[in-house]
Amino acid sequence: MTSIGFRQVRNVLRRRGLGYIGYLLGGVALPRLSYKYVWGPSALAPVRGAFRLTTARLTPPVVAALDEDMPPEAVMDRLHRSGITGFRHRLQGSRRPLRRHARHGVAFAAERNADRIAFNAHFQASLLTEASARALLREAAAGVTNGYKDYAPIDFGGGITLGRIATTDSGTGRWQFFNRTIVAPLARGARVLDLGCNNGSQPLMMLQAGARSAVGIEGTPEIADLARANGRILAWRDIADYDFRVITGDMRLFLTEDLGRFDLVSAFCSLYYLPEADMARVIAKAAASGATLVLQANESITNLPAGGRTLERLMAANGYPSVRLYEYPEYGRPLLVGSADVPSTA
Repeated sequence: MTSIGFRQVRNVLRRRGLGYIGYLLGGVALPRLSYKYVWGPSALAPVRGAFRLTTARLTPPVVAALDEDMPPEAVMDRLHRSGITGFRHRLQGSRRPLRRHARHGVAFAAERNADRIAFNAHFQASLLTEASARALLREAAAGVTNGYKDYAPIDFGGGITLGRIATTDSGTGRWQFFNRTIVAPLARGARVLDLGCNNGSQPLMMLQAGARSAVGIEGTPEIADLARANGRILAWRDIADYDFRVITGDMRLFLTEDLGRFDLVSAFCSLYYLPEADMARVIAKAAASGATLVLQANESITNLPAGGRTLERLMAANGYPSVRLYEYPEYGRPLLVGSADVPSTA
């Protein structure tokens, strides 16, 4: 992995702000170090014991009604979403109280993890835990050997990350500083199709933003497997039931297969790798379905139809007469959003 140069550091600080440094320390480094040295499996036993005692003092006991008609995993997840841990005591027949956490920080992560480990042991289940999530990410990322392992860094929260998250050119960084403001309102409540989804970073961010479902198409099997693993890990971390499906194949499957109906079709720095005639067909099909189209351009590529103005003209000629081009100073990946011109059937 190459080091980050001064220009990259300057760009990150300008685009994310000085507060991002605080997040990297408190939101990434602290949880990671705490897991390794304070409460995780590699921590010394006396340290783990002291941490558990401290957690018990900091988290007040709470009485919570448990729905006995719900599956045990659903009951546990409902408690965890509310910041309540201690479900394992019920599995063990103990009367020890449940505990409410004021926030989903290190203490909550440790207690939630203990609940899930006990659940797996009690039901011979294989729910993700802090250790197995990290192992899954390592295994899936290790299978990507063609240079794209760290292409789109993802910050899953709680100290688990993929790639160099302190960048803004792709992955979580690109979403947080630029794409989110534009795309999140469009994705909320939408059925999303992402063409050339790579490791799933952008459709997963759209699911976090409230998309109803997301389907990604990725041509490289190893990267598609990484996207599926990333979806599973993010759903575990967020305690969410994300409807995320990854199809391994060429993005032109959109033209030949019945993949369902979508409210939003996106291609983040991917569509322009197709022949221009195929690009036009993809755009026209999205327009015919009435979907909002989001394309990300790349001004640094000159031998392909990748520039913002070129894509804008291509969209306008194939069913999107209303296209908005969003740019950021000194950032060569503008976004285009098109609204389809679908004749009224009324």
